[in-house]
Amino acid sequence: MVGRKLAVAGFLLALTLPPASTWGQQLRVELFPPPRVAAIVISAGRDATEICRRSPPRPCLEIRPGERARCVATATGVRCAATDRGLKSSALLITSSSPFLIDAASPAAVRHQALARVTELTVTPRGLRVISNVDLESYVAGVLAGEASTIKSRAALEAMAVVVRTWALRSRGRHRSEGFDFCSLTHCQVFGPAASRSPRSVAQLAVLATQGEVLNYGNALADLYFSADCGGVTEAAGNLWPDKRAPYLISARDPYCAASEHARWQQTISLEAISTILRNGLGLPPGARLRDLNVSAQDESGRARTLLAVSAENVHFEVDANQFRYAVGRRLGWNVLKSNLYTVERRGGLLVFTGRGLGHGVGLCQAGADQMGRMGADPATILAAYFPGTRLERAACLQAMKPTSDPVASSEHFELDYPASQESWVSRTLQGLESARRALGEHAEVLAAKIRVATFDTTTDFVHATGQPGFVAASTDGNSIALQPLRTLQQKGILESTLRHEVTHLVVHRRRDPRVPEWFEEGLVLHLTGERIAPVTSPDTTSRTLQDAVQHPESEAEMRRAYAVALRMVAEVAERRGAATVWQMLEHPSDADIVWLRSTAQAKLDEASVAK
Repeated sequence: MVGRKLAVAGFLLALTLPPASTWGQQLRVELFPPPRVAAIVISAGRDATEICRRSPPRPCLEIRPGERARCVATATGVRCAATDRGLKSSALLITSSSPFLIDAASPAAVRHQALARVTELTVTPRGLRVISNVDLESYVAGVLAGEASTIKSRAALEAMAVVVRTWALRSRGRHRSEGFDFCSLTHCQVFGPAASRSPRSVAQLAVLATQGEVLNYGNALADLYFSADCGGVTEAAGNLWPDKRAPYLISARDPYCAASEHARWQQTISLEAISTILRNGLGLPPGARLRDLNVSAQDESGRARTLLAVSAENVHFEVDANQFRYAVGRRLGWNVLKSNLYTVERRGGLLVFTGRGLGHGVGLCQAGADQMGRMGADPATILAAYFPGTRLERAACLQAMKPTSDPVASSEHFELDYPASQESWVSRTLQGLESARRALGEHAEVLAAKIRVATFDTTTDFVHATGQPGFVAASTDGNSIALQPLRTLQQKGILESTLRHEVTHLVVHRRRDPRVPEWFEEGLVLHLTGERIAPVTSPDTTSRTLQDAVQHPESEAEMRRAYAVALRMVAEVAERRGAATVWQMLEHPSDADIVWLRSTAQAKLDEASVAK
């Protein structure tokens, strides 16, 4: 479970985001690739949003709830202005504890919107660049929104989520030289960031259902691909990309997409239009005219590999089918020749292309997977059909967080990765971790023999590595712990309490029955560690449930209220039925327990906060 801390009455209390938010898997995604963005408008959410310079000195422009700031590219950097205040720098970092809205206007007057919590603004020769920190599971949901909107089957969406997640983990850093991991275009995966706080979509539910799941082949992540419609037969990756040959990326019959909208298509293009395309570097001499074009070679899937072109002067030459389709796409539109699975027939001054499918055809066929799901196949069956020999497994969520050159200190059960600037507090931290583990007694037996912990030189480093806002003291993915600078925690007087809370979170999360909702886990951690949450003074009317407020808090106030309710509920159970009961409910809940836990989870937060 990913933990985060809420500033309450001068302390940082451990709060939890949904487990999808794996702090070791923050991705940097370019949201609106230049030159699509002429300016952006930042609208604060329920909490203040800070726009700060990336480099010292670090003055900040605070945008209060209900306020906006407009940011534009200048000759020397980025300038943001709000009412009577402004800030300018070569690079700006925008952060908030609750999502803020980014409204981007393109030169073509097309609007693009996205919600974010950590975003960086820089300027390129092509315009404003917007890079946002996105956790792995939110990235998967965004790609499903951008790439799988036509899929209706829940099972097929879940299979796609596994494919997208596996690709993202394997391909991270695709744009490393430009300072981010992925673009949001087809060069990577089309990413459609969330632009509203609406309830979970079908895509988001598919992500939650497959959280952390990937396909492996041997001891490594599989190299996965997908297309819209394979036309009845998938393509072997090696036929398109010789360096991508793999025993699970082969050509195979797919009877499930036979009734799709792209099962049969036909396009008519004039010889003159094709002549123009071929004269642009594909072999037809300048001034020459095309007389005929035919498929001269196919691969085992039946897709065109090479075309034989004949000029009016009776000159014969071969054209690579992939290069031809890309050239046609750039000139006439990408849906003119939908795939390479076609035949060509000349009719007078026209060429008639009759084909099947949409896209390259490698890997998962979305149309076929959707039909399989409609017929009752589960996600594992769908994935096995398109990637034979792979294994569906849960990913190791924690990747390297810090350079391996940083010092590492160890105790009996913990390994601490720390920068040299934090060395003075290392011994106390390891002692605190061991003490917290001992306090849990036999319950701690579920923990790994060695737990990895990392701390950072500055709060900014922590924010960049975890994607959490600056008021968060620590974060955990259920296996490892990330800490704010030890110096900062010690100065605030919360080092020991933070360590105790995070270790307790690891134990409670590992022992929680999957049927037990997250709100109970949160309340139990607060109860066991003796933490208290100060009262919330803001209005408490809301239509949100306790479970939603725990999993997806929309503001600091809502988060505080939800955790106060969860703590009170657990404390009341412990008082009425005994301390041992709460552990029993966590690990082995009865049917009656599940009914109560789920009904409480769905109670409206404002109702739950006053319920007795």
